[in-house]
Amino acid sequence: MKRVLPLVLAAALALTGPAAAQESVRIEFEPGATSATINGTIVGGEYIDYVLGARAGQTMVVSLAVTGTNGNGSAFFNIVPAGQDFPALFNGSNEGRRAEVTLPESQDWAIRVYLMGNDADTGKTVGYSIDVLIAPGGGATGGSSGGAGLLPEEDFFVVDLSTSGGQLNVRDAPRASGALLGTIPNGTSVSNRGGCTVSDGDQWCNVQAEGGGITGWVAARFLRLPGPPGEDTATADDGGGAMAGASGEAVRVQFAAGTSGAELSGQLLPQQSRRYIVGASKGQDLYFRLAANGPGMTYVIANPDGSILLDEMSASQEYRGQLWQTGDHSVTVYNTSNGAQSYAVIFGIE
Repeated sequence: MKRVLPLVLAAALALTGPAAAQESVRIEFEPGATSATINGTIVGGEYIDYVLGARAGQTMVVSLAVTGTNGNGSAFFNIVPAGQDFPALFNGSNEGRRAEVTLPESQDWAIRVYLMGNDADTGKTVGYSIDVLIAPGGGATGGSSGGAGLLPEEDFFVVDLSTSGGQLNVRDAPRASGALLGTIPNGTSVSNRGGCTVSDGDQWCNVQAEGGGITGWVAARFLRLPGPPGEDTATADDGGGAMAGASGEAVRVQFAAGTSGAELSGQLLPQQSRRYIVGASKGQDLYFRLAANGPGMTYVIANPDGSILLDEMSASQEYRGQLWQTGDHSVTVYNTSNGAQSYAVIFGIE
């Protein structure tokens, strides 16, 4: 069994290198720090437990991002009592790659990383990065943003400052002490270039301003997902269907009683995306159609384990096929054009 050596960082912990199967590595924050960044590699049927102690009532926030793979990149994590397989406070294969849980007991907890599906069965290799944050009991998560949760990892954000004419500082490192590279005006759309991380208790994202402008690290508390702030995930429209909510939010597709299909409508600004979630069982047939009012609209269908069922397709191509997994499948719609697009999505399960 290989030993994984922790590297000392000023504000966070980083672990690198492949982990042997069923290995346990203890996470120890630097004095005064409440967060850690973990980098690792996992192969096939292996799993690795990252163990840390925390008190009852504290909030643990964990997010995982795939950094490289020779397979489908289907890496997930569970949160379980250290040394046990259950009960799981969070099950990533069912709930995704971001967890925010209130710990019920004071003890050691394990963040168990593992692979699913074909990656696990055929010995594929997946590299990953995990951000871990422990917030005080009774308090909200996040950094000096005043309690907002971690910003979800999406392709695009919008600069959201309290002053309409304000400018957001862009730095060369994910910390306030990083060198100032420039500024981005309030309301500017930015693309996610290097992912987000937690440093010194604050979340930072590596972004680039629209139009190929400056690239660097900005404080995530000054970003929001595209779409009107505070818009609901789904609201009824006049036609009795559903109008999708803000870009970046997942919309749960629900069929009316006695039916096997649903139609929802929405609108996306340039370079926005929206994800739809539909539950189905192995062996059922999925039908999907994207009806757009212009060019540049595409979609991707993913299996419950995160692997790709159907890679990027244009709106002119509908999908009909048999499913090979049971659980929540996702369909992500993209607007790759330079203008706003309205559209409808049609789902059917048989």
